[in-house]
Amino acid sequence: MQITKRIETFMLSCRFWSFLARSFLISLISLVIFTGGIRAETCPNPPGWLPQDLPQRLAAHQAWATEVLPPDPQDPRRLNLCHADLSGLDLSGVVLSHANLGTTRIVGANFRDARLDGTVFDGAFIKDSDFSASHLSRASFLRVEIVGSRFVGSDLRHSQFPNVKWTDSDFSLADFTGSWFRRPVLRQVKFRGAHLPGIDFRTAEMENIDFSGADLSHSIFRSLTLKQIDFSFADLSRAALTRTTLEEVIFTDALLFLTDLRRLNIGSESRDRVAEFCHNLATARDWPYAYRDKKFLCGAKHLPGSFPLK
Repeated sequence: MQITKRIETFMLSCRFWSFLARSFLISLISLVIFTGGIRAETCPNPPGWLPQDLPQRLAAHQAWATEVLPPDPQDPRRLNLCHADLSGLDLSGVVLSHANLGTTRIVGANFRDARLDGTVFDGAFIKDSDFSASHLSRASFLRVEIVGSRFVGSDLRHSQFPNVKWTDSDFSLADFTGSWFRRPVLRQVKFRGAHLPGIDFRTAEMENIDFSGADLSHSIFRSLTLKQIDFSFADLSRAALTRTTLEEVIFTDALLFLTDLRRLNIGSESRDRVAEFCHNLATARDWPYAYRDKKFLCGAKHLPGSFPLK
């Protein structure tokens, strides 16, 4: 009997480790494909080029990208504009899904309402351009620098943003659901009314950011320095701001239900500084239900996390 039980336990253990091994291999293969596929391809085009037959190439790419069957990335109709200078072009409404726009220069261009799902922008420089209402789901923005551009109302779901640098740009009403950020540098960026649920900003550098009215529920700002951040009317429910340093942060009418505000650093913890922080905190909605340290009780009737069930 004991031998049978031991055999069953051993078999279960083998199945468990086999499952872990398969999961690891699948993740490794996905990583190799992600880093060694489109992103690793070399660019055959000279810097600053622009094909004279661009309209014909755009039409061929649209036919390829809109086929019923999944597009073949090796198809010669797939548009490869790497190293191209697209400055000043009006490409509004064009279909560039799954195209390669890596290391392009895009200054003063118009991409309003363009179809750019799955497009690769790795290493591109974008300035004073308009991508409003464009479709950019599952796009790649590795090391993309964006300056003074508009992405208002754009669909950026499930896109990748590693090592990006954004300055003085507007992403209001954009949808970032399921997107991934890694070490972004964000300065003077507007995310008014944007959808950013569950976004992990732990490795970000951010200053002078407008998150007013944005959906930041379940988002993570842990251990960051938040300087000149406007959270007014934003949904920060269940967000994590643990160990953050707050400098000129506005919480007016922000939703702080079950928000983690423990171990905050507000600078000097003098009586006046704590009173100023409490006054700012009390302008938010459901602030008494945010997790906080005892020193930031701020006149609430109960300690954070000790509310009666009724």
